[in-house]
Amino acid sequence: MHAPRPALVSEEAFLALPATMEKVELLDGEVIVAPAPSLRHQTVLKNLVFALETWARAAPLPVTVGLAPIDVRFAPGRILQPDAFVALERLPLDVHGPIDRIPELCIEVLSTDRVMDRVTKRLIYAAAGVREYWVVEQSGVVEQWTGDGLAQARDVVGTLTSALLPGFSLETATLAS
Repeated sequence: MHAPRPALVSEEAFLALPATMEKVELLDGEVIVAPAPSLRHQTVLKNLVFALETWARAAPLPVTVGLAPIDVRFAPGRILQPDAFVALERLPLDVHGPIDRIPELCIEVLSTDRVMDRVTKRLIYAAAGVREYWVVEQSGVVEQWTGDGLAQARDVVGTLTSALLPGFSLETATLAS
């Protein structure tokens, strides 16, 4: 016997859900609740966001660094919460509801659902026009995806830089410490 299929949820119904600090996303009508992250996941994310914020304060251009849980609309019915993102403009702080601006850079620190982070989200981000995507192993290795359709990847062990972020540099070994 098969379990009944859950009903698809509209974007309106999704946005009417009670506020939560959990990572809850909407993907083509399905509500996805991510498991709570590990302490290592949060340490890697915290170190990465700290490096990005430090860079952003000194950057010659306006920058917004975002941190989950915050909703970003990548297309109608596709509201995701990247672990972190960078928008190359200053976003207003008083926005309620999903951010409708596609970030230039999205970042996911790998957790238990590696296919969601490595494949599904990369394809969604690419279709929305994200210019760069980092998939970060909890060990500190970074898959840096760029190019048309985010189809070009390189593994970064050592110094992480990005053409999108002039002057940004991070030793990947410091991410897991």
